[in-house]
Amino acid sequence: MSTSSPSSSAARRSRTIDVRVSSPAPIGYDYTCASGERRFASPSAAARFAVSHAAGLDWPDITVTITHTPVSDGADDVCVSGTAGEIACALAAIPAYSAGVRTARIPAPGYLRAAVDGVALPIQWQGGVGPDGRVSAEAGVDVRVLSTRPDPLPNSTVLLGQWAPDLAHRLAHDLARSITERSGQRTPATVTHLPDQGRYEITHSDPVSDTDAAAVVRYIRITRLRANLAALDPVADADCAVGLAAELHVLESYSRRVPSTDDRTVR
Repeated sequence: MSTSSPSSSAARRSRTIDVRVSSPAPIGYDYTCASGERRFASPSAAARFAVSHAAGLDWPDITVTITHTPVSDGADDVCVSGTAGEIACALAAIPAYSAGVRTARIPAPGYLRAAVDGVALPIQWQGGVGPDGRVSAEAGVDVRVLSTRPDPLPNSTVLLGQWAPDLAHRLAHDLARSITERSGQRTPATVTHLPDQGRYEITHSDPVSDTDAAAVVRYIRITRLRANLAALDPVADADCAVGLAAELHVLESYSRRVPSTDDRTVR
Protein backbone atom coordinates (compact mmCIF):
# COMPACT_ATOMS: atom_id res chain seq x y z
CA MET A 1 0.00 0.00 0.00
CA SER A 2 1.38 3.38 -0.97
CA THR A 3 1.85 5.93 1.78
CA SER A 4 2.70 8.88 -0.46
CA SER A 5 0.38 11.84 -0.32
CA PRO A 6 -1.33 13.29 -3.42
CA SER A 7 0.86 16.37 -3.14
CA SER A 8 4.10 14.33 -3.15
CA SER A 9 2.91 12.27 -6.13
CA ALA A 10 2.10 15.45 -8.01
CA ALA A 11 5.54 16.82 -7.18
CA ARG A 12 7.21 13.74 -8.66
CA ARG A 13 5.13 14.04 -11.81
CA SER A 14 5.99 17.72 -12.16
CA ARG A 15 9.74 17.15 -12.08
CA THR A 16 11.35 18.11 -15.36
CA ILE A 17 14.84 17.87 -16.80
CA ASP A 18 15.91 20.50 -19.30
CA VAL A 19 18.72 19.63 -21.71
CA ARG A 20 20.55 22.19 -23.81
CA VAL A 21 23.15 21.21 -26.41
CA SER A 22 25.17 24.07 -27.86
CA SER A 23 28.28 24.77 -29.88
CA PRO A 24 30.40 27.92 -30.26
CA ALA A 25 29.32 30.58 -32.72
CA PRO A 26 31.42 31.29 -35.81
CA ILE A 27 34.42 33.55 -35.35
CA GLY A 28 33.38 37.18 -35.05
CA TYR A 29 30.23 36.57 -33.00
CA ASP A 30 30.06 37.08 -29.24
CA TYR A 31 27.39 34.50 -28.41
CA THR A 32 26.97 30.74 -28.42
CA CYS A 33 24.71 29.14 -31.02
CA ALA A 34 22.14 26.85 -29.40
CA SER A 35 21.90 23.62 -31.35
CA GLY A 36 19.12 21.87 -29.48
CA GLU A 37 16.98 22.15 -26.38
CA ARG A 38 14.42 19.68 -25.00
CA ARG A 39 12.60 18.81 -21.78
CA PHE A 40 12.41 15.29 -20.34
CA ALA A 41 10.98 13.42 -17.37
CA SER A 42 13.89 11.04 -16.69
CA PRO A 43 17.70 11.36 -16.51
CA SER A 44 18.08 8.41 -18.89
CA ALA A 45 16.01 10.06 -21.62
CA ALA A 46 17.83 13.35 -21.05
CA ALA A 47 21.25 11.71 -21.47
CA ARG A 48 20.09 9.80 -24.55
CA PHE A 49 19.03 13.03 -26.25
CA ALA A 50 22.16 14.91 -25.18
CA VAL A 51 24.58 12.33 -26.58
CA SER A 52 22.54 11.67 -29.73
CA HIS A 53 22.29 15.37 -30.53
CA ALA A 54 25.94 16.08 -29.72
CA ALA A 55 27.06 13.23 -31.98
CA GLY A 56 25.14 14.78 -34.85
CA LEU A 57 27.13 18.01 -34.62
CA ASP A 58 30.30 18.22 -36.68
CA TRP A 59 32.14 20.26 -34.06
CA PRO A 60 34.93 19.42 -31.57
CA ASP A 61 33.74 21.74 -28.79
CA ILE A 62 30.16 21.10 -27.67
CA THR A 63 28.51 22.01 -24.37
CA VAL A 64 25.67 20.06 -22.77
CA THR A 65 23.79 21.55 -19.82
CA ILE A 66 21.29 19.43 -17.87
CA THR A 67 19.09 21.18 -15.32
CA HIS A 68 16.61 19.54 -12.94
CA THR A 69 13.49 21.33 -11.71
CA PRO A 70 13.14 20.83 -8.80
CA VAL A 71 16.44 19.25 -7.79
CA SER A 72 16.20 15.49 -8.35
CA ASP A 73 17.47 12.82 -6.00
CA GLY A 74 20.55 11.10 -7.41
CA ALA A 75 20.97 13.34 -10.45
CA ASP A 76 22.40 16.80 -9.95
CA ASP A 77 22.56 19.59 -12.49
CA VAL A 78 25.56 19.10 -14.72
CA CYS A 79 27.41 20.88 -17.49
CA VAL A 80 29.88 18.96 -19.65
CA SER A 81 31.86 20.08 -22.66
CA GLY A 82 34.20 18.69 -25.29
CA THR A 83 33.75 16.31 -28.20
CA ALA A 84 30.65 14.13 -28.45
CA GLY A 85 32.75 11.22 -27.18
CA GLU A 86 34.03 13.19 -24.19
CA ILE A 87 30.47 14.23 -23.36
CA ALA A 88 29.28 10.61 -23.56
CA CYS A 89 32.03 9.43 -21.21
CA ALA A 90 31.49 12.26 -18.74
CA LEU A 91 27.74 11.60 -18.54
CA ALA A 92 28.22 7.82 -18.38
CA ALA A 93 30.37 8.34 -15.28
CA ILE A 94 27.28 9.74 -13.54
CA PRO A 95 25.10 6.74 -12.55
CA ALA A 96 21.77 8.45 -13.25
CA TYR A 97 22.75 9.13 -16.88
CA SER A 98 24.75 5.98 -17.66
CA ALA A 99 21.98 3.88 -19.22
CA GLY A 100 20.80 6.72 -21.44
CA VAL A 101 24.30 7.24 -22.85
CA ARG A 102 24.62 3.64 -23.99
CA THR A 103 21.27 3.69 -25.80
CA ALA A 104 21.90 6.95 -27.65
CA ARG A 105 21.46 6.92 -31.42
CA ILE A 106 24.52 8.28 -33.20
CA PRO A 107 25.27 8.63 -36.92
CA ALA A 108 27.08 5.91 -38.83
CA PRO A 109 30.71 6.75 -39.67
CA GLY A 110 31.30 8.43 -43.02
CA TYR A 111 33.39 5.60 -44.46
CA LEU A 112 30.54 3.18 -43.75
CA ARG A 113 28.06 5.29 -45.70
CA ALA A 114 30.54 5.44 -48.58
CA ALA A 115 31.01 1.67 -48.45
CA VAL A 116 27.26 1.08 -48.54
CA ASP A 117 26.86 3.38 -51.56
CA GLY A 118 29.75 1.73 -53.37
CA VAL A 119 28.63 -1.85 -52.77
CA ALA A 120 24.86 -1.89 -52.25
CA LEU A 121 23.73 0.23 -55.20
CA PRO A 122 25.35 -1.92 -57.94
CA ILE A 123 24.02 -5.10 -56.35
CA GLN A 124 20.61 -3.50 -55.96
CA TRP A 125 20.24 -2.74 -59.66
CA GLN A 126 21.96 -5.89 -60.95
CA GLY A 127 19.75 -8.04 -58.75
CA GLY A 128 16.48 -6.62 -59.97
CA VAL A 129 15.70 -4.60 -56.87
CA GLY A 130 13.46 -1.65 -57.59
CA PRO A 131 14.43 1.95 -56.84
CA ASP A 132 12.25 1.94 -53.73
CA GLY A 133 14.46 -0.74 -52.20
CA ARG A 134 11.95 -3.61 -52.32
CA VAL A 135 13.00 -7.04 -53.57
CA SER A 136 11.17 -7.76 -56.81
CA ALA A 137 11.48 -11.53 -56.74
CA GLU A 138 12.46 -13.63 -53.73
CA ALA A 139 12.35 -11.61 -50.54
CA GLY A 140 13.15 -12.25 -46.96
CA VAL A 141 16.74 -11.78 -45.71
CA ASP A 142 17.59 -8.71 -43.67
CA VAL A 143 21.07 -7.13 -43.78
CA ARG A 144 22.38 -4.76 -41.13
CA VAL A 145 25.71 -3.29 -40.02
CA LEU A 146 26.72 -2.91 -36.38
CA SER A 147 29.48 -0.39 -35.64
CA THR A 148 30.98 -1.08 -32.20
CA ARG A 149 32.92 1.34 -30.02
CA PRO A 150 34.69 1.02 -26.66
CA ASP A 151 32.35 1.24 -23.67
CA PRO A 152 30.70 3.56 -22.69
CA LEU A 153 30.54 5.07 -26.20
CA PRO A 154 27.29 3.94 -27.86
CA ASN A 155 27.28 1.58 -30.81
CA SER A 156 25.31 2.31 -33.98
CA THR A 157 23.32 0.17 -36.40
CA VAL A 158 22.60 0.70 -40.09
CA LEU A 159 19.65 -1.23 -41.54
CA LEU A 160 19.98 -2.08 -45.23
CA GLY A 161 16.56 -3.65 -45.68
CA GLN A 162 15.57 -7.06 -47.03
CA TRP A 163 17.22 -8.81 -49.95
CA ALA A 164 16.89 -12.04 -51.89
CA PRO A 165 19.01 -14.71 -50.14
CA ASP A 166 21.78 -14.85 -52.77
CA LEU A 167 22.00 -11.06 -52.96
CA ALA A 168 22.02 -10.74 -49.17
CA HIS A 169 24.96 -13.16 -48.96
CA ARG A 170 26.88 -11.27 -51.62
CA LEU A 171 26.08 -7.87 -50.14
CA ALA A 172 27.14 -8.86 -46.63
CA HIS A 173 30.53 -10.25 -47.63
CA ASP A 174 31.35 -7.57 -50.21
CA LEU A 175 30.37 -4.84 -47.77
CA ALA A 176 32.46 -6.37 -44.98
CA ARG A 177 35.54 -6.26 -47.22
CA SER A 178 34.83 -2.67 -48.25
CA ILE A 179 34.32 -1.54 -44.64
CA THR A 180 37.63 -3.11 -43.61
CA GLU A 181 39.47 -1.35 -46.44
CA ARG A 182 37.87 2.04 -45.88
CA SER A 183 38.12 2.07 -42.08
CA GLY A 184 41.83 1.28 -42.04
CA GLN A 185 41.33 -1.19 -39.20
CA ARG A 186 43.60 -4.21 -38.90
CA THR A 187 40.76 -6.32 -37.55
CA PRO A 188 38.45 -7.17 -40.46
CA ALA A 189 34.71 -6.71 -40.33
CA THR A 190 32.93 -9.99 -39.67
CA VAL A 191 29.77 -11.44 -41.20
CA THR A 192 27.36 -13.52 -39.13
CA HIS A 193 24.48 -15.37 -40.75
CA LEU A 194 21.48 -15.81 -38.46
CA PRO A 195 19.12 -18.02 -40.49
CA ASP A 196 16.60 -18.43 -37.67
CA GLN A 197 16.24 -14.64 -37.62
CA GLY A 198 16.48 -14.24 -41.39
CA ARG A 199 19.41 -11.87 -41.09
CA TYR A 200 23.01 -11.20 -42.05
CA GLU A 201 24.83 -9.06 -39.50
CA ILE A 202 28.08 -7.29 -40.33
CA THR A 203 30.06 -6.24 -37.27
CA HIS A 204 33.07 -3.96 -37.29
CA SER A 205 35.02 -1.86 -34.82
CA ASP A 206 34.72 1.86 -35.49
CA PRO A 207 38.04 3.63 -34.78
CA VAL A 208 37.76 6.54 -32.35
CA SER A 209 39.88 9.66 -32.13
CA ASP A 210 42.75 9.99 -29.66
CA THR A 211 40.65 12.51 -27.73
CA ASP A 212 37.73 10.12 -27.35
CA ALA A 213 40.05 7.21 -26.53
CA ALA A 214 41.54 9.29 -23.70
CA ALA A 215 38.00 10.04 -22.46
CA VAL A 216 37.26 6.30 -22.35
CA VAL A 217 40.42 5.74 -20.29
CA ARG A 218 39.31 8.46 -17.86
CA TYR A 219 35.88 6.86 -17.56
CA ILE A 220 37.40 3.47 -16.73
CA ARG A 221 39.71 5.04 -14.15
CA ILE A 222 36.81 6.95 -12.55
CA THR A 223 34.73 3.79 -12.13
CA ARG A 224 37.70 1.92 -10.62
CA LEU A 225 38.54 4.76 -8.24
CA ARG A 226 34.96 4.85 -6.99
CA ALA A 227 34.99 1.09 -6.41
CA ASN A 228 38.31 1.32 -4.56
CA LEU A 229 37.09 4.19 -2.39
CA ALA A 230 33.93 2.29 -1.51
CA ALA A 231 36.02 -0.67 -0.34
CA LEU A 232 38.33 1.37 1.92
CA ASP A 233 37.90 1.75 5.65
CA PRO A 234 37.27 5.46 6.32
CA VAL A 235 39.52 5.40 9.40
CA ALA A 236 42.22 2.80 8.78
CA ASP A 237 42.64 3.78 5.12
CA ALA A 238 42.13 7.52 5.52
CA ASP A 239 45.45 8.54 3.96
CA CYS A 240 44.93 6.34 0.93
CA ALA A 241 41.34 7.56 0.56
CA VAL A 242 42.46 11.18 0.45
CA GLY A 243 44.83 10.49 -2.42
CA LEU A 244 42.27 8.50 -4.41
CA ALA A 245 39.58 11.12 -3.80
CA ALA A 246 41.89 13.86 -5.06
CA GLU A 247 42.62 11.92 -8.26
CA LEU A 248 38.92 11.21 -8.71
CA HIS A 249 38.08 14.91 -8.37
CA VAL A 250 40.61 15.83 -11.06
CA LEU A 251 39.29 13.22 -13.49
CA GLU A 252 35.64 14.13 -12.88
CA SER A 253 36.42 17.81 -13.44
CA TYR A 254 38.15 17.23 -16.78
CA SER A 255 35.05 17.67 -18.94
CA ARG A 256 32.67 19.10 -16.35
CA ARG A 257 32.19 22.67 -15.25
CA VAL A 258 29.78 24.50 -12.97
CA PRO A 259 26.52 25.23 -14.83
CA SER A 260 26.30 28.89 -15.74
CA THR A 261 23.21 31.02 -15.24
CA ASP A 262 23.86 32.39 -18.72
CA ASP A 263 24.74 29.69 -21.24
CA ARG A 264 25.39 32.30 -23.88
CA THR A 265 28.79 33.06 -22.41
CA VAL A 266 31.57 31.82 -24.67
CA ARG A 267 34.23 29.91 -22.77
